[in-house]
Amino acid sequence: MEDDSHRPETGTPPPAFWRTPADPVVASPNERELLDLVRRHGRMSRADLVRATGLAAQSVMRLVDELRDRGLLHLGETLPREGRGKPSQAVELVPGHACTIGFSVTTDSVSSAIVDFAGNVLGQRHEQTPDLDRSKLVAVLRQHMQTLLHTHKVSPDRLFGLGVGITGFFVGEGRRVNAPSPLDDLALADLDELLTRELGHPVWLDNDGTVAAVGESMLGVGRWARSFVYLYFSLGLGGGLIVNGRCVRGAHGNAGEVAGMLSIPGIEAPTLELLREMLASDGLAFADIGAMLAQFNPHWPACDRWLERARPAMSLIVSASVALLDPDAIVYGGRLPRALAERLIAGSTIDNKPRRGRKRPEPRLVPAEAPSDATAIGAAALPFKEHFFL
Repeated sequence: MEDDSHRPETGTPPPAFWRTPADPVVASPNERELLDLVRRHGRMSRADLVRATGLAAQSVMRLVDELRDRGLLHLGETLPREGRGKPSQAVELVPGHACTIGFSVTTDSVSSAIVDFAGNVLGQRHEQTPDLDRSKLVAVLRQHMQTLLHTHKVSPDRLFGLGVGITGFFVGEGRRVNAPSPLDDLALADLDELLTRELGHPVWLDNDGTVAAVGESMLGVGRWARSFVYLYFSLGLGGGLIVNGRCVRGAHGNAGEVAGMLSIPGIEAPTLELLREMLASDGLAFADIGAMLAQFNPHWPACDRWLERARPAMSLIVSASVALLDPDAIVYGGRLPRALAERLIAGSTIDNKPRRGRKRPEPRLVPAEAPSDATAIGAAALPFKEHFFL
């Protein structure tokens, strides 16, 4: 199941990565399936790829050889084979085939990450950005891009593209995001076109919850959970959906906006902005969420009160997620500190009444596992996910 209704694509991939000079596609469906298998397993033998894909052995051999000739795969050490048959060389992704840079744009900061073709995070940057407008956004992203490429000695011609995750929701008019204040100058703008033009590379743009879910699917929980709901805690409460390993965006790109289910019963959303306001009432004032997280202390008395107020919302959200999607996992992520995530999970209750002494299977409730800034890494994963992998 792949959701094509709202793909975050602008422009076309750089010609250097096309399958042929006349074909602006970087990988066929069979090639993407094979590449994704190698990505998820790290390395596989050609015999393993035959069994996993169900393709004829000759087809797999041909695909591997063509991808090797194009520089996407290489053959590594010989792998032992169970049972009869000759040992087979390991098939692995070539890390240096391409790289991407991802950006996370929040109400108070910009983070970035550079990721290679094998999913290795080469480096990251973070910068507080109060009063961010369009011109400053372009300047900050350009500086991050140039610094990451120079620091990690990556040639610009190996840059496949840029991913951007921004807080807000889509309004059904192309890639226009309705961002919250203080990002007023970025709201409802054609940011993908602006950034593609100003930065000189194709841009894939999506909301932060979906982008973080993509990153989690490639570098975190997605390594063991094929279907999960990602809950994104920040200024607001959003999320993203991964079903059978694929991102589901919905008709307008807003699938996973879990806070929308709280207004009818009148339940408040447990946002990090709410925690910041509660700390202020205790005499601990922070200029923004970033400043609060930089000094986060799980033993603040306000955390206990926040967790208590969060319990009704989280129990409703996880119960609805289980009823609608039956996922393998529900991931507590975004900018939520792990210590707070673990306590929030402990207080979340799934409505699951037994029948004949049996309950429905329940998902695992887990903190995010993707390294460091999930949104920046997820944004870097977007171009690869959309064109090379499943």
